[in-house]
Amino acid sequence: MGLTVLSVLSLFLLNITLCCGEAQDAELSLKPNVSHLFAGESVTFICDMREGNATDWLYKFNWNDQEMVHFTKSSSYSLYLTAELSGNYQCIGHRNGLTDFTKRSNNLTLSISALRPTATITADKTTIPVGGSVTLTCSVQGSAGWTFDWFRQIPDSREVVIDTNTLQNFVSVSDEGIYRCRGRRGNPVFFTNLSKVYHIQKTLSNRAFVTLQQNWTQIFSGEMITIKCEIQGGENTEWQYEWRTTSSKTPPTHSEYNISSASFSYNGQYWCKGRRDLFFSTAWSDAFTLKVSNKPRPTITADRRTIPAGGNATLSCSVGSYNEWKYFWFRRASVFSEIQVIRNEEPDQMITVTQGGIYYCKGGRGNPVFFTEDSDPITIEKRVSNKAVVSLEPSWPLIFSGEKITVRCQISLGGSTEWEYEWSKPDSSTGLPNDASINLNASVINSGSYRCMGKNKQEFYSVTEWSDVITLTVSGNRPKSSISADNRVLPEGDTVTLTCSVTPSTPGWSYYWYRGKKTSEPLTMAEVVLHSDGQIGVSQEGDYWCRGGRGNPVYYTDYSDVISIKQTVRNRPAVTLHPNWPEVYSGETITLKCEIPGEDTEWDYEWATSSSHQPPNQNEYKINSVSTSHRGHYWCKGRMRSAQQNSTMWSASFQLKIDYEPRPVLTVSPSWLSPGASVTLNCEVEHPSAGWSFYWYKAVPDLKTYSYEYYIYELLPDGSGTAQDSYIIHGQTHTAGYVCRAGRGDPEYHTDHSQPKFVWSADLNSTVSLTVSPNSVQHFIYDSVTLNCSGNSSQWRVMTFIQHRYLRKLRECGDWGIMTESTCNIDLDWYHRYAVHWCESESGQFSNGINITSRFTGVILVSPVHPVNEGDSVALGCKLRTGNFNSTVAFYKNGKLIQNDDRQKLNIPAVSKSDEGFYKCEYSGHESPQSWMSVKASRSSLSVSLITGLVSGVSLILLLSLLLCCWHKKPKGTLCIRPTQSQETSQTAATVQTMSQDENQQQIYSSLLHGDMNVYESCRPSENTGGRTDDYRNISLQLRSVGQRSEKA
Repeated sequence: MGLTVLSVLSLFLLNITLCCGEAQDAELSLKPNVSHLFAGESVTFICDMREGNATDWLYKFNWNDQEMVHFTKSSSYSLYLTAELSGNYQCIGHRNGLTDFTKRSNNLTLSISALRPTATITADKTTIPVGGSVTLTCSVQGSAGWTFDWFRQIPDSREVVIDTNTLQNFVSVSDEGIYRCRGRRGNPVFFTNLSKVYHIQKTLSNRAFVTLQQNWTQIFSGEMITIKCEIQGGENTEWQYEWRTTSSKTPPTHSEYNISSASFSYNGQYWCKGRRDLFFSTAWSDAFTLKVSNKPRPTITADRRTIPAGGNATLSCSVGSYNEWKYFWFRRASVFSEIQVIRNEEPDQMITVTQGGIYYCKGGRGNPVFFTEDSDPITIEKRVSNKAVVSLEPSWPLIFSGEKITVRCQISLGGSTEWEYEWSKPDSSTGLPNDASINLNASVINSGSYRCMGKNKQEFYSVTEWSDVITLTVSGNRPKSSISADNRVLPEGDTVTLTCSVTPSTPGWSYYWYRGKKTSEPLTMAEVVLHSDGQIGVSQEGDYWCRGGRGNPVYYTDYSDVISIKQTVRNRPAVTLHPNWPEVYSGETITLKCEIPGEDTEWDYEWATSSSHQPPNQNEYKINSVSTSHRGHYWCKGRMRSAQQNSTMWSASFQLKIDYEPRPVLTVSPSWLSPGASVTLNCEVEHPSAGWSFYWYKAVPDLKTYSYEYYIYELLPDGSGTAQDSYIIHGQTHTAGYVCRAGRGDPEYHTDHSQPKFVWSADLNSTVSLTVSPNSVQHFIYDSVTLNCSGNSSQWRVMTFIQHRYLRKLRECGDWGIMTESTCNIDLDWYHRYAVHWCESESGQFSNGINITSRFTGVILVSPVHPVNEGDSVALGCKLRTGNFNSTVAFYKNGKLIQNDDRQKLNIPAVSKSDEGFYKCEYSGHESPQSWMSVKASRSSLSVSLITGLVSGVSLILLLSLLLCCWHKKPKGTLCIRPTQSQETSQTAATVQTMSQDENQQQIYSSLLHGDMNVYESCRPSENTGGRTDDYRNISLQLRSVGQRSEKA
């Protein structure tokens, strides 16, 4: 096992480590002296004694302290490597003629990779430039000492060797082709795997260029353009064109790329090149950057916006700083008049105008003509001195959709002048009337800033200045009234104050109050007590609404929500859980009840919950299979069936918590069977008092399933639905496994099965048995042991229970843990430091259990795994992992020294029951773990025990008779207890705990086996003083072990 673990750890790793520290007598070296070795290579070990001639010595070579080559005259040893040969190597020299004169070399550690390495080929570039070359590099990762072979292949030809066995790991090539390499070293030669292929192309001297056919400095969205790939000096060559771009478009594979309508998706850099064939191409052209901009909008400017009397204005149109544009000019006499073209396709950017109006321009270029956007319009006017003013009627800061509003324009000093009015609302796309006032049925689209100006009807371009703006804000949502009460419960003979308000809060509202139905007439002042505007007092129960109104005609808000003023009853409901378990598990059936004090009242029920399930309006909410979605808080209340306006308060919150399916925990006592002891099973669940019943099963091995569950479960006798959480099994003599689960409720809900737990017998079973070779409890880690399953079965499964209570099948034994042979070899590792093993047969039987422990260093005790028969001879040994014993070895029994000399074994010629106990050995300050040696009684001892048992049984019957007579003769009502035993000794000794095999427990076992028990009596008076025969049923006899009695003394 050790070699296997080292070989796995050494994959792709190899280190040759020389021991450091003090100088060595001899030196062991390696040839070749490289840092990585691989399976398949050959190496030579050279042993140098550093004294005399090489022929003066005989040489021996060891591997992992095992002899590889016995003493020979050769100071070197060649070895063909495999992955299993990783480990420590050492040479030992013996001087000719001097029997006691030897030298040991340093330890040389080899780690050998099992996989053949693969060469890696890289290049400083993939394309050979004009007149240049490419450097290829071949490497074998993590190792050295290689020479290299190089190969090249071109289309339609075979691969050829271009260089071989070169010391340098690189080569310069100036020809195109497909290249690969490999490494070699050693004698005989060891080759690596060939590298992957590497393609090398060659660049032609022709140069490619990307050009734009249109000689424009900037391209705009929508224009037609052409991008060309031109190759210098390649006019007579048929080229294949390749394009590369950072844009989202894919250019064609020919020389011209026509773009009919440029857009932003064409933005990016463009490269091209020409390819003559697979291996020859030009270099990529320099990058050509194409940037497409938004369609431009010309900028129109004027030296003045208002033309004075007899004057003019100069307008200018500009499309950036480009001279390829021609300009188009337009004018409108008013916003409603037709467009007039006043200049067409002229290169001059400027124009002089003498008329008022609305002017704009645009530019154009190319064929067909590409037009810019229209410029923003510019208005040229003549001014008058009159002033315009805008006002709102009424002047509320917030107007609601549906209200009536008037926007008015007044011109001061207007005299008899007839004006045409122009309104401006910049954020509106609809036209406004030319009247002096605008009457609006307000809507959201009327919101905005209003201003006006006047135009002289006789002089159309004589206009006033724009008035200052006035802002009209219209809300699209009809306001809603809100109603509140200082108390929802109406005290008898008192009033409740109701408050009505409008949201959002604005001035001008009056309030209207309603009770009963919204269609009813508003309440009069005689029906309410008016506290203030928006606040009244009411003394009747019922449903109340309110709303606000303002303006002429009256504009009403929406009605408020209803508020109910009711007389409440005093009954306070409560939500209860049935059954009332402290924890509820997913899948159980439960009922939530709404309980209201008062038996003579008939109720209608309402429920509220924070869970995702709404209970029905009944007093009981039954959940047949509760889940985590039912988690949450639950409230309920009742409403009198005869007076629906009267209801209880909401109950206090009841929180329903749902846990996932529980899994019980099974404990088995004892873990190892002892003669005469019963087995006690304990099944533990959370909240054990919550109405659980328990089910007890025997685990039967199932070798036909490959699932995680290794066993099928068979119900034990009387093991269905016990009220107690413990179950006692009498007469168990062989290894067995057990499982439990719990159930409760109606219908019954069951938990998951517990993990299987086991009780083991160390005695060999005549039907199915397990033996181990070497026959010892203790071993070293990486030792190999053989497990042998015996019995009438064609298939076996070896199970192991390791530390931290981890159960698994040994997959090392057979195919996925199922073996058809009776033996199995395993290499002990860290997982087997403390483990119990046993066999399971195809017919479902268990073998005896074997306890195996292992450690890494120090010493171990060699002791028998199975109980030994009384009278047999036994030899206990002390074993080192490496080296030999050169001083005394001590043996201990139960912590006491029993042998201390140079013997490495403790021999017991005829073992007896008194030799049973814990043993360990010690050497040079290192102690082995202690192991228990169990001794089985001989047939004669069994006969004596049987006779002793019969005598004890007869004595016990006689003692019971005496006690009964004694009790019958005592006066009634008295209590007699022997003073030698305290009241606390009334605990039964029938369940002896044997979880671990420590010294005290073994003393208890010994006492039990030899019948060393005392009988105590405990007499109690009968509770029925009137009857005589009932007095006898209160007598109980208690059995106490010697160990317990001594503790109480």
